[in-house]
Amino acid sequence: MNKKIKILIAGPIFPPAGGISIHLQRLNHLFCKDYDFSFIDESDNIKPDVFNIRSFNIIGYFKRVYKTDLFFIHSGNKYFKKINIIIGKVFRKKIIITIHGYGKQRSLFFKIVDSFIFNLSDKIILVNSQIPSRLNLDKNKCLIKNAFLPPDLEKEPQLPAFLTDLITLARSENKVIICSNASRLNTFNNEDLYGLDMCIESTRSIVEKGYSILFIFIVSSLQVGKEKFENGKKLIEKYNLENNFLLLNQELSFVNLTCKADIVLRPTNTDGDALTIREAIYFNKDVIASDIVERPEGTILFRTRDFNDLNIKLEKLIININSNVNEKKIKLTSNINNDLLFYKDLFRSVMEL
Repeated sequence: MNKKIKILIAGPIFPPAGGISIHLQRLNHLFCKDYDFSFIDESDNIKPDVFNIRSFNIIGYFKRVYKTDLFFIHSGNKYFKKINIIIGKVFRKKIIITIHGYGKQRSLFFKIVDSFIFNLSDKIILVNSQIPSRLNLDKNKCLIKNAFLPPDLEKEPQLPAFLTDLITLARSENKVIICSNASRLNTFNNEDLYGLDMCIESTRSIVEKGYSILFIFIVSSLQVGKEKFENGKKLIEKYNLENNFLLLNQELSFVNLTCKADIVLRPTNTDGDALTIREAIYFNKDVIASDIVERPEGTILFRTRDFNDLNIKLEKLIININSNVNEKKIKLTSNINNDLLFYKDLFRSVMEL
């Protein structure tokens, strides 16, 4: 019997829910029988059963890198990315890095440094086609592959009873249900990264025009952005939107919430390849997203941080839904066998280098 390849994965581990942590969770589910996976968690949420890089247990970290065959890096933190690659090279390990996003506003100096360090990897996965133009990467090492892996609905936890009841009530009142989410309420470029402020303001505008909606915004973690969350609550109360906007801090299945919604909104001012969007298209939902990066076919785009443009696109979609206008949608298909083959070929080819 062949010995399983040991693969050490570094990145934010679920919970809290976020694009990368959900991707790693599904990756583990797909391959745990084929490979010997272990993890270095980079989340702020310390878990007793997973080694966390923030513990500053240097010996424990070195031991995990030393014992692995392949170091698979999904770090969101720019410093962790570099540390993991450098230490992996020191221990002469095979290294794959997935770059889940790269801001176009990085200075030339950091682009040069990042390019040099990323090129130390054996393979570089880029989640969208815009990232290569921002870095000077070895084209022979680069693969463009979005991070979407289809969810298994049977393994998704049921929504909390109170939320299911609220959605049922909204349906009985003929409300259009809109949802959006944030792993945490970060700031980017001195703006609300996930666009919570835009969602509240757009809901106010839509409701004032007489449309009946329920907007559900889920925040996975408040370890960052608690003040933004509380300010959002106050704004909802100030605008008398308590029956139209639910701002919730809770770990739940956004996949199941997506399935119950009419519209999924992604108003971020920076992004990689958003899992939320691909899941919504996969489930044949209407999706509106900012044009900050290239989006999957089937996404309705609005100009980033443009309230008026967002309101125009949102209002048109609500009118269509209320009028039962079924515009032809792009439905994302995903062949799990192709995903399995991609990663198995990738791991094999890197181990043979």
